[in-house]
Amino acid sequence: MSTVSANVIELTSQNFVPLLDDHPLAVVAFWAPTSEPCLAFSPVLAATAARNPDALVARVDVQSQQAISAQFNVQSVPTLMVLRDNMIVYVNAGALQPGELDEVLAGARALDMEQVRRKIADVGAATLSVSPAQTPAAAEPHAGDAGLLSIEAHLRASLRGPGSALAEAGRRLAAGSLVAIPNAFEPAFAERMHRCLDRCTDWRVYEGYEEQFHFHHHNLYDTHEFPPDLAWCAQVFGSAGTKEWVSRLSGRPCDGPTEVSASWYLPGDHSLPHNDIAATDAHFSRQVAFVWHLAKDWQPQWGGALYWCSQGLYLPPVFNTLWLFNVGPESNHFVTHVSPYAQGKRLAINGWWTGPGATGNRVPKGPARIATGDAGGADILIY
Repeated sequence: MSTVSANVIELTSQNFVPLLDDHPLAVVAFWAPTSEPCLAFSPVLAATAARNPDALVARVDVQSQQAISAQFNVQSVPTLMVLRDNMIVYVNAGALQPGELDEVLAGARALDMEQVRRKIADVGAATLSVSPAQTPAAAEPHAGDAGLLSIEAHLRASLRGPGSALAEAGRRLAAGSLVAIPNAFEPAFAERMHRCLDRCTDWRVYEGYEEQFHFHHHNLYDTHEFPPDLAWCAQVFGSAGTKEWVSRLSGRPCDGPTEVSASWYLPGDHSLPHNDIAATDAHFSRQVAFVWHLAKDWQPQWGGALYWCSQGLYLPPVFNTLWLFNVGPESNHFVTHVSPYAQGKRLAINGWWTGPGATGNRVPKGPARIATGDAGGADILIY
């Protein structure tokens, strides 16, 4: 077999399956010899191989090995894939720094594979095998893979299923409350999306100055310009499984198009009070709003808080907290100015699930906290 360095193996259709079968931990880099980013990443890959002798570190030339590339739906180079026991546990479109790749490998080693298998079985997904005799496994699930595309597949365990703590929170959502879900998603999903937004350089400023409303902030709105991970996340939030989940949770029909965007509030950015009521077209209007905060170590004194007008509350962004509220006349809110002294990035993925008209009966709000029964999580908060 040919090698890129002493420790990096060149994979072909002949050795791909037997080599991955023999290695419980593998890193595969899809590359092209004409790609400058791939050539720049080669020394990083070689150094990673030298530091991690227990892992198979290999690469696939997408130009000469098109069958393998098609099997894993590789759309760009370099693309990195990490496998444990012939299961894909990590995919990244783009190069990583040496320390970052080592962290990914450490996380892959620490995975409880029995738990991973149970999770996949719970959402009805097939094992992601590298055997060419099976249906080709994509780097990310396609629209037909409803289980993996549903938002429930990525929530922390205590929030999944009809008997979860979220089922009780849904009654408060239908009553017009703001629902906050700390540690909402599995850590790997949250870290992946934070990394995607943190590395993005395509932000555009959006501003408007009307008589009673003005705003100034930086966003990604054009889906054609989304980075690959954000495009995949938009699929998750807009899937049929997710729409069914949020419809059940909110008491509103959310079977219309899902609006997904990302935001970065820089110093001076803000948004004055508004309630999000808007029609998306002649048939659908915004039903349920979501804000998934991905700011790390954000300090309250830096501003950028969600101000919930009906309760007079300043709610600073906290990493991996998901905010939900039914859109209506009482859902007035705004984002306070970000301080010029802010040291971090106020990042978020946000948008609306849409549907035909507003439905659902208002019910008593109930307690302000709902225990999740998850020692590693946090109570759901109601405002």
